[in-house]
Amino acid sequence: MKGLKLFTVVMVLLTITTGCWNIREVQDINYATAIGVDYSDGKCIMYVQMLDFSSVAKLEGQQKLSEAPVWVGKGTGKSFTEAANSLYSTSQKKLLWGHVSAIVFSERILKQNKYRDVLELLDRYREIRYLVWAFSTRESIEDIFNNTPFFKESPKMSILHSPEDHYRQSSIIKPVRLYQFITSLKEDARISYLASLRIVEDQWKESRKAHPLLEYEGMHVFQKDRYRGLMDLNDLQGLPWMNEKTVRAPLYLFRGNSLAAVLVMEKPEVQITPSVQPGGYFDVTVILQAGVNEMHQEMTKRELISLAEQKTEEQIRHTYRQGFERKVDVYNLSEPLFRRNPSEWHRLADEDQFLLREDSLRSVRVIVELTNTGRYKFNPGM
Repeated sequence: MKGLKLFTVVMVLLTITTGCWNIREVQDINYATAIGVDYSDGKCIMYVQMLDFSSVAKLEGQQKLSEAPVWVGKGTGKSFTEAANSLYSTSQKKLLWGHVSAIVFSERILKQNKYRDVLELLDRYREIRYLVWAFSTRESIEDIFNNTPFFKESPKMSILHSPEDHYRQSSIIKPVRLYQFITSLKEDARISYLASLRIVEDQWKESRKAHPLLEYEGMHVFQKDRYRGLMDLNDLQGLPWMNEKTVRAPLYLFRGNSLAAVLVMEKPEVQITPSVQPGGYFDVTVILQAGVNEMHQEMTKRELISLAEQKTEEQIRHTYRQGFERKVDVYNLSEPLFRRNPSEWHRLADEDQFLLREDSLRSVRVIVELTNTGRYKFNPGM
């Protein structure tokens, strides 16, 4: 009898404790995939992009007949917390932030230093991870979020959410994660930046109808936690050659006004040698591997290499000057000195904690190793 009572109690307990009482089905939750932040007329503005995750999964052989739906919400408030909370009132279901993979800062919020408030909020709200991609833009964030890639694919396939494949093919601006941006902001001798996105309206067409797509227009730069402005792609010509993470980037060579050749430059090796002579100088050696894509003019192998080395040095110095005008150490030249001899770095730096002068980049030695000429063969002795 006692055993029967015990058995009955155990069975009752198993009955009332079995099951997940608070479980929610996937379709009962709204998943935020991107956040955009802006500041205008004294109001904090937050945009949220939501995707239907059934548009992300794809069955083998399945043909998508319609474009992936994108939902974009906009909340405003006196603070970014209030702006986020204003979205809850109309979200219909619970809004989950754990799937956010990108955050976009408007140029306005960077200029007015309100991005600090956003970073403060993200630091306290742990559901959003620091691994999200961080971008900036001068365009409408709503338009950025509504942009879709090729073949009616999900926006998760765009450079907003998946920028790494794009960088491997065209290594001009390396995208940064949020944690990389935050940590570099506090570095005395390192540049911080956000890749800036824009929309190109008519470069691609779908069935003869223009289809807007995202591209980089440059990067918004910071030096020691201070916003310094936008450097566009023309300003950044030399950046790929000074970044050892560069996978491949094109180099166009001209003689006069005529295109002479097009090379693909790969795998730069960069050595920065600081000098503590009065004023401080930096000597740079860059070794690049190159392949020939096009040859439009006859020249010897030596002439081609010489032309490539000269052009690369010009672009490196051009980007240095553009950075210097904004008081930005775009190549992080002073970092080796700061790491090895911080007291000397502080002695040379001005009151704005900026060490460089117009002539601080003293020598630039470029070595181009021609590793692939394709079907083009130079004559023996050339």
